[in-house]
Amino acid sequence: MTQYFRNSIFLILASLIIISCEREPGSGSTGSGEKDYKYFLLSALGSWPNTVHYMTATNDLTKGEMDITKEGDEINSKGTYSYIVKNGFIYNYKTDQGVFKKFKYTQDRLTTVKEVPYTYISDISGYTWIDADTLLLTGETGDGQHIRYTIFKASDLSVIRQGEIEGFPPFPSGYNFLMSGAVTYIDGQVYLQYSFRDGKWLTPQYYNLAVIDYKTFKVKNSVSDSRSVGVSNGSPYFRTAFTKDKEAFYYTCFPRTGAGTGKISLLRALKGATEPDAGYEINLTELVGGKSLETAIDYIGNNKIVILYRDPALGNSYNGRYAIVDIETRQLVRVLDELPGDEPYEQGFFVQDKKLYIALNASKGGNYVWIYDPQTDKTSKGMKLPDRISGFARFDKFYD
Repeated sequence: MTQYFRNSIFLILASLIIISCEREPGSGSTGSGEKDYKYFLLSALGSWPNTVHYMTATNDLTKGEMDITKEGDEINSKGTYSYIVKNGFIYNYKTDQGVFKKFKYTQDRLTTVKEVPYTYISDISGYTWIDADTLLLTGETGDGQHIRYTIFKASDLSVIRQGEIEGFPPFPSGYNFLMSGAVTYIDGQVYLQYSFRDGKWLTPQYYNLAVIDYKTFKVKNSVSDSRSVGVSNGSPYFRTAFTKDKEAFYYTCFPRTGAGTGKISLLRALKGATEPDAGYEINLTELVGGKSLETAIDYIGNNKIVILYRDPALGNSYNGRYAIVDIETRQLVRVLDELPGDEPYEQGFFVQDKKLYIALNASKGGNYVWIYDPQTDKTSKGMKLPDRISGFARFDKFYD
């Protein structure tokens, strides 16, 4: 009887130890979870520069719960969260180590598939997919004097070719550095939004759009456009541009503080053109009543986009609002004001099958996935997300 009692106590203590271990973020056992996932979430805990990021994943965003105390993986030690995602894989440039990496998230672990030495650009300023296995990266040299490109074969991370983009106009007076932004590829041409800057990162009162021949990477034409200033941040951290149906490149310019304007417009370049569409502009700042826009924009489909802005009427924090804009009529469709105010981080939403999925970090009522269907113009609450976090650094799909 005494031995039975001792064995029972041992089993209870062992169970308590296992449970307590499971409550540590990112401590799920190796081999748990699914082999493949459709969606992932990066939850940020703590404040910069001591922020820790945990990745969790799921195959169904309409129900269930993501719990970082029972599942997921801490990713800070493996790379930055400047993720390029395609066909189930994550690509990441870890600049401090001088490597370009390919990851797969499987069985609740972010695993390295391959990594190669890479230091050709100081960081990724823009990227685009030429096809499903061909990835184009653009970025400046460390001294800001040149813009370079690298074309990777995604399957094995081999470099197809790389070099400097040639043919940019000379530096204007007072601005001695280049700053590259968003980039896309349409029908043999590369469209690159860029600007000049000074030593304080201030830009002229215009931006530039370069049309580049993909075969030679020589600038065919470069145009200055005074309708906006700054650059469209093409870093994988943000989403400030998109290509619609391979027919037009839409981009926004975000001016640096002190650049002289707070206006943010949506502009475009049409397929085959060698300059911006001079007759097209949507003043997004004006559409939301002069409020501050975040560096987040995406195309939903059927000529609709989503933008994110801050509404001070909701307070100094948890004041993020999502709005739907029609890019043909150039009008605000509506604000998704049925949603709680968000405290956004960077990329907290994505689009799939013409539906918008938002990972919303709310001040009360809990954090959830919210799904907006433009066909019905209705929102619905989906999966429960982690609470008591700093924000959602990235919420995205693994497959197009």
